[in-house]
Amino acid sequence: MPLRDIPCFRPGSFLSARAVPLATRCATAVAGAARALVDREGRLIPLSLLAGAACSVAVGLGAAHAISAPPDTLPIAEVKPGMKGYGLTVFSGTTPEKFDVEVISTLRNFRPNQDLVLIKTQHPRLEVARTVAGMSGSPIYLNGKMIGAYAYGWLFGAEAIAGVTPIKSMLDELARPLPRGIAPKVGGPLPAPVSGIGGAPPRAAAPARLRGGRGFVGPVDAYDLAGHASQIAARVAPAIAPPQSTSLARASTPVMLGGLGGTSLRIASDLLGPMGLEPMQAGGGSSANPEPGAPTRYVDGGAIGVELVRGDISAMGIGTVTRVSGDKLVAFGHPMMNGGVTNLPTAIARVHWILASQNRSFKIGEAVRAVGSLVNDRQAAIVVDSAAKAPVFPMRVQIDGVEGAPHPTWNVEVAHDQFLAPSFVSMALGNAVEATTAERRDMTWRAVSQLKIGRYGTISLVDFGAGNGTPLSADDFVRSRLVRSMGALLNNPWEDVAIERVDTRVKVTFDREVVLLRGAKVLEPEIDAGAPARIRLDLQPHQGPMESRVIEVPIPRELAGSEVDIDLSPGYEVERPMATPNNVAELVAMLPHQNHDAESVVATFKLRENGAAYRGKVASRLPPGAMDTLRPSSDSDAPETFGAQVQVPISLKRFLVGKDTVSVTVRPILR
Repeated sequence: MPLRDIPCFRPGSFLSARAVPLATRCATAVAGAARALVDREGRLIPLSLLAGAACSVAVGLGAAHAISAPPDTLPIAEVKPGMKGYGLTVFSGTTPEKFDVEVISTLRNFRPNQDLVLIKTQHPRLEVARTVAGMSGSPIYLNGKMIGAYAYGWLFGAEAIAGVTPIKSMLDELARPLPRGIAPKVGGPLPAPVSGIGGAPPRAAAPARLRGGRGFVGPVDAYDLAGHASQIAARVAPAIAPPQSTSLARASTPVMLGGLGGTSLRIASDLLGPMGLEPMQAGGGSSANPEPGAPTRYVDGGAIGVELVRGDISAMGIGTVTRVSGDKLVAFGHPMMNGGVTNLPTAIARVHWILASQNRSFKIGEAVRAVGSLVNDRQAAIVVDSAAKAPVFPMRVQIDGVEGAPHPTWNVEVAHDQFLAPSFVSMALGNAVEATTAERRDMTWRAVSQLKIGRYGTISLVDFGAGNGTPLSADDFVRSRLVRSMGALLNNPWEDVAIERVDTRVKVTFDREVVLLRGAKVLEPEIDAGAPARIRLDLQPHQGPMESRVIEVPIPRELAGSEVDIDLSPGYEVERPMATPNNVAELVAMLPHQNHDAESVVATFKLRENGAAYRGKVASRLPPGAMDTLRPSSDSDAPETFGAQVQVPISLKRFLVGKDTVSVTVRPILR
């Protein structure tokens, strides 16, 4: 019986606790087949090696323990100054090449429970480039045995010197247990690929969407992307300190940005930079449509990319594979975002060139074939499972109204991540509109997005704006309703939510469709009880004559004998009274209706009563004494109260700018 035919001895087999009975059968199979096991030369395999293999299986079952060091690796204790060897990395294309190395020394306890080997590197390109971002993970060999991965270097260094993360530390990360939700056969079906992204049919099943270490802390109905980014920056700062010119820093992860321009590049830097990533404008290949001849498997020393978004725009963190073990591999030799258990798409990458820089040189590359998922992001390595498939969702942006636009339709696939998904949706939408409507003239836009949510259907969200000679950009979409709604859904505290697709249609007109509220006047300062208040609005259109419009605001009879103040505000600034959501269903129902029609004026006035919101229900007016009844005496779970008010929206078909307040007296009822 060949060794590979015994399930527990297949390369890369790290078994879960559920596999204990299988391990017992494996041990029996090994014992029964020991006499027949021979190597490729026809020699009997020593029983000591079989015992060692059995021990490795036992350790793999106790996933919390480190695995035994493979025989083709060299312990750090045996690494001595002056030893010479080689490393593997891709300098151009997809095939790894050798570069020479010489050991300088070993730094003990460089990171918690992790040493670091200092080496000199020798290669014509490295003599110019010195420390290279994107070489992180390049395997280093001494005496034909792997010692670890090229992972650290000095900024502004005048010598080609690097730090090597020990392979033992990296394999310890490989042995960490993973939640069941990240197994390749758990979860619901993936959505069909969007047109223009890939023609391959979706797999029958996809991994569950995980809540990683990039979640938003705060009320979901107050989600803010910029605030989310600040939270993550503060969270990862201790683990990813800003590099100084004299510090030994990670060789870093350059993020190749393709198809982005203008403001989107700045926003990418603002959002990703504090996470230890280095966004840079480069190219973006199509990993979902691999080129003929593109490699199909990862190899030691090969280039690997972590895809955050792909399609008409792309963002990929590039690094190097250190060691492939069956379906799994370790790479980078340091964390990417230090996020722990995660689930991001990965791809085989091609390197175009190593660009030399006085600060830190970096590889320029692109994805050529989507393979696997990043499943663990740890101190010593990232762990990738090439058999897994990370969840992504398609996004389509259609822009109407720009005559002659060469590219009005944009298609992308976005990684399903609590922070990265809303980030790249805002960039994809803003970038598409900015590139298509690059006009420095008056403009009005209306974006209607259909957000499809697994198990909860599709909701429609409206965003809008009017420009005065400044082109639209990603800044206009960072706080859009679409982005805030996605962030709220993905970071809700109740259950995992699947975003299945996003379809956005943007209608652009080259006119400033706004009116300025220049004044408001009550036509009858005193009205009878039950009669409406008639208000004249003086509206100044952009580059047009002054307009007047009379609106009627119903005033209830109960306000007889009082003076009523009526606030007039743009509909997009007035929030409806809503109960704090207590589950995803309530959140989904709330998101499309938080504000009034954007192209309206809302007249608001207060009532004498109070209102209350409780468990998804809103009572805008309560009778006297009702609050005493609703307020429990022995329970803190009480209704939210607010001053009752009436909101009357009146459509204008244009965006209103400005506010005003008028007063009307309601005559008392004579009896």
